This record gives sequence, structure tokens and C-alpha cells, in this order.
Amino acid sequence: MKKIFLLALLVSTFTVFAIKTTAQTTFIKSIKTCEDFSEKSTLFHNGEAFDVLITLNKTKTNKCIYREKIYQNKDYQMLTCEFEQNQQDFIVDSMTRFTKMFEKQISKNKIFEAKLTNNGEVFQKYLANPQYCKITYSKK
Repeated sequence: MKKIFLLALLVSTFTVFAIKTTAQTTFIKSIKTCEDFSEKSTLFHNGEAFDVLITLNKTKTNKCIYREKIYQNKDYQMLTCEFEQNQQDFIVDSMTRFTKMFEKQISKNKIFEAKLTNNGEVFQKYLANPQYCKITYSKK
């Protein structure tokens, strides 16, 4: 039950997106070249606190690894994606448009600037596709 809830939490924040008002955020700049990036925060849902950790790392083969981990204590669910440069370019373009669209809802929680699951266009094209992304979770 908790596994399903955590997956729902990954996509439930779809309409909320907080980002700096600059043309390109730190996350957008980082994903463009796949610079190391890390952002941690806490989200609250139905009275429960969930920690969220977003990271970017470049592989030796120049692919970009995006991780979005939602966890409580030892229980977690993690989305791990592997992108090539042309996909990173698409994500940067999409995130830039999305940032402008949600400019008025920004700055409540910095983690939303990096949550790719907030962006429906990116979610549909890559995150929901097991060719690019996989979901892992803690097992009890």
C-alpha cells in the first residue's frame, strides 16, 4: 500500500512547481551539461512528511543520471533515469517553458525546481518509459 502511495506522491505534485524567477534555474543549468547536482527537501501529504532527494550525476559514457528519491525513515521509492545529450536538451527546453508558465507559484519549496515528475511533458516522454527510467523501492 505504501509503495503505491509513494508512486502517487511522485506524480501528485504535478501542478505545483516552485522555481526561481531567473530565466534558467540552477537545476536547468545543471541538467544542460549534467553537472553534479543535489537538492533535498521535505514534502507534506495528508499530514505525513516525506523527504525528497534529487541528484544528477554524469556517467563515464557521458550519460546523465537523474534520481528522484522519496523516503520516510528506511522506506523509499526512487525514480532513476538515464538521459543522453539530445534528451537533456529536450528537458532543458521543456523545463524553461514550464518555469515561465508557473512563475507565480514559485519559491515555496526549492525541491520543486528539480522534480522532473512535476513536468507532464517530460513525464510522458521519458519518466513513464522504462527504456529511460526505472522505479525501485524498499522491500519489507
